[in-house]
Amino acid sequence: MRALVILLTISVLQISQCVVRVSDSGYSFSLEAVKTLKKLMEFDTSTNPSQTYGNAESLCADPDLPREFRELCGKHNVNQVFQNLVRIISPIDPCEICANVACTGC
Repeated sequence: MRALVILLTISVLQISQCVVRVSDSGYSFSLEAVKTLKKLMEFDTSTNPSQTYGNAESLCADPDLPREFRELCGKHNVNQVFQNLVRIISPIDPCEICANVACTGC
């Protein structure tokens, strides 16, 4: 009986520690790292509103950029991968998930 309880406890712990990965162009990053990237990109564009997304050069120089992205910073397609990752985790219509308080019907 005790072994069964231990086995169930271990199983629950393994399930609860799932790591969600976001992939693009052969690269894979944790969801938390991509969320941090998104925040950094939003901050970068708030300082330069004409940009659609923050540029990779300034993002790679940012000490708050998760270490997972450091290897990608030297690649030629870094801007595209950063943009794709943020698009993947961004809802098309924020009202669909009731992110906007002004949404009706939520």
